[in-house]
This record gives sequence, C-alpha cells and structure tokens, in this order.
Amino acid sequence: MDNTLQDIIREVNTLFMRYGIKSVTMDDIARHLGISKKTIYSYVKDKNELVHLTVESQIEHHKMMYNELDKGKHSALEEVFSVYKQVGQIFKELNPSYQYDMNKYYPQLSKQFLEFKKNQLYTSIKNNLIKGKKEGVYRKEINENIIAQMQAERHISQHSSNDESHLWFQKETFEEVFLYHLHAILNDKGREELKKMNFFQNQ
Repeated sequence: MDNTLQDIIREVNTLFMRYGIKSVTMDDIARHLGISKKTIYSYVKDKNELVHLTVESQIEHHKMMYNELDKGKHSALEEVFSVYKQVGQIFKELNPSYQYDMNKYYPQLSKQFLEFKKNQLYTSIKNNLIKGKKEGVYRKEINENIIAQMQAERHISQHSSNDESHLWFQKETFEEVFLYHLHAILNDKGREELKKMNFFQNQ
C-alpha cells in the first residue's frame, strides 16, 4: 500500500474515532491532512471507501497485537496488562459516536469487524487462561472455554448497542469489568504476583 495512502488512513481513523464517522466530512479530512480533496480522491473513491479502509487497518492492527501475544514471550499476567494498556488507550481516544455510527450507517461492516474481534478475543482469552493455569497464577478449576466465550460475547454485545450513551462505551466501565475478570481468575499466588507488579499504581 502506498505510504501516502497509509498516512491518510491512519489520520482519518484518528478523526473518526475522536469525532465519530458521520460528523467528519471530506473537507474536515482535507483540512486536517493539509492537502486538497482532489489529492484525497486520487487515492480513494469516497468517504465510504475510507471507512472500509480504516476498518481494514484496525483489523490488521488487532492481528499484529494478538500475534505478538501468541509468541509466548510474556507471562500470562504480562499479556493481560499489555492488552489492558492498549485497549485503555483506545478508550481514551474513542468517541461513543464512532461505534454508534458504525452500527447505524455501516451495519454489515460493523458486524464483520465485531465477528473478527469476537473470534480473536475468544482465542486470546482462552490461551491466556491456559497459560495462567500452567504458571500457577490462575485458579485451576476455571473452565477456559466457558470464560473465554462469555468474555468474547460480552464484548461484542456491548459494541452492538445502538445507544451512543451506553454504559459499555465508558472507560470506567471497561476498567471495572477488567478488574472484575482479573480478580475472578487469580488464585492466591496470582494476587501476590499482581501486587509485586504494582501495575495499577503506575497508571
């Protein structure tokens, strides 16, 4: 992919996430990029194509993130916190209107993206639970299939909402649910490891 097009996609994705899709016009994009609309149209047909390209870019980003986790370089808790930090950063920049606009104006694209995320989440969570049990920091009696399925389904259902003020779109909700999940799967050794990492105090 052309570097200029990659730059356009990256910046447009930032605009969509920050302000929502519907409210961002091609004029806004041109002003933000400091180039003419004619230049933009030399790379893409219209705004709809830009939306599709930004979603494709997000999918590739998620693939890279989960592929990095699959390399097995980190402990189970380190993997969890890596995801926590990356998703937390997304929530800082995410306008609830973005997912609302995706669901309303690009329902098929939204469905495809969320289905991809659901499958990725299920596999990642399941593998992490298995690793944590082997490392002795997660409770042995956990059924990783059920927990992974439940967490993946929850994530998709919250982002399928057509209410842009939905509780699930709030950063505080994400953090609370994350802590709820973490403390539900840790055993005594895991809780001690959590204290040693001092993660939350450093946020």
